[in-house]
Amino acid sequence: RRVLGSSGINAEYGDEAQLIFSINPLKGIEYLQDNGIVTARPDDIALYLHSSKKLKKEELCTYLVNHRRDVLDEFIQLEDYTNQAVLPNVLRNFLQNFPARHCKLSQEDLGLLLQKFSARYVHCNPTPGLSRETVYNICFSLMLLGADLTHPLIKNKMSKREFIRNTRHVTPEVDQD
Repeated sequence: RRVLGSSGINAEYGDEAQLIFSINPLKGIEYLQDNGIVTARPDDIALYLHSSKKLKKEELCTYLVNHRRDVLDEFIQLEDYTNQAVLPNVLRNFLQNFPARHCKLSQEDLGLLLQKFSARYVHCNPTPGLSRETVYNICFSLMLLGADLTHPLIKNKMSKREFIRNTRHVTPEVDQD
């Protein structure tokens, strides 16, 4: 008798798939498809990846960014940022799925992730009236601030006033107060 896990799939297959995925994401997805757990449809794969909490983030990132950008699109659509107004917190949570140090993200990859995140954030929160470009610029500025504050070779850290002044130039539609 087979036991179903919390995600509704056979626990034996799920554990095996997660192990294979952590070694080779492409083989892990192939295993899931061969055992009828997911289909080849990007939305089906994305739903499995989004609901599987035990997958290694590094391998998830590598699979989504380097191998299956169509699945990445569907994966991001599963994120719900409705009524989450504190953009730095939402961005931090999003980026936890894509650990840059371990994924070897290029600048282009990071830009793509921020574009997709910005589009989804604006879709979920239309009332503040921010454009995708503005959210993208704020996110990029926040990432630069984080690098500035945490990098050991940067001795003169950016002040709050300097950050606001620098960000204001790329976010003209944001209230200056």
